[in-house]
Amino acid sequence: MSKRSWYVFLAICVLILLSATVYSSIQFRTSFKELVLDQLKESETISEMSIGKNRFRPNEQVLKITDPAVIDRIMNSFSEVKLRKNSVKDYGGDEYEIWFESQNGLTFAVLLYSPDHVRIYNSSSNHKRYGWEYKIVNDFDRSIIEDLFR
Repeated sequence: MSKRSWYVFLAICVLILLSATVYSSIQFRTSFKELVLDQLKESETISEMSIGKNRFRPNEQVLKITDPAVIDRIMNSFSEVKLRKNSVKDYGGDEYEIWFESQNGLTFAVLLYSPDHVRIYNSSSNHKRYGWEYKIVNDFDRSIIEDLFR
């Protein structure tokens, strides 16, 4: 093989590796909007929320929220959350389990662990992204959820 053929071969290999890296990076990044809000049809709204604090612990608390203003405030706080797949599981501190129920029965669950770890479930999808642990990579104010329990 000539020297030029080796260079072409190496260039193709580098391009394949770079494209695989970029693709992998894109697959591991998502947002709350993409995982939850975009799954709701335009006519659907969240009609009810259940928020649990420290589930399965002695100091467990559960709230049921049906007030549209409070639901909108919570949904707006989550709407800008950016997520990145994370393999580290950090269950220290208070845990919050938030169940969003739409008018047609579609249910989402958001499990908040530690200050910036989250897991999202979708009752109508088995996509692998709903089984991943995510790290919140932008600013997220948990006080909206925490203040409900004061």
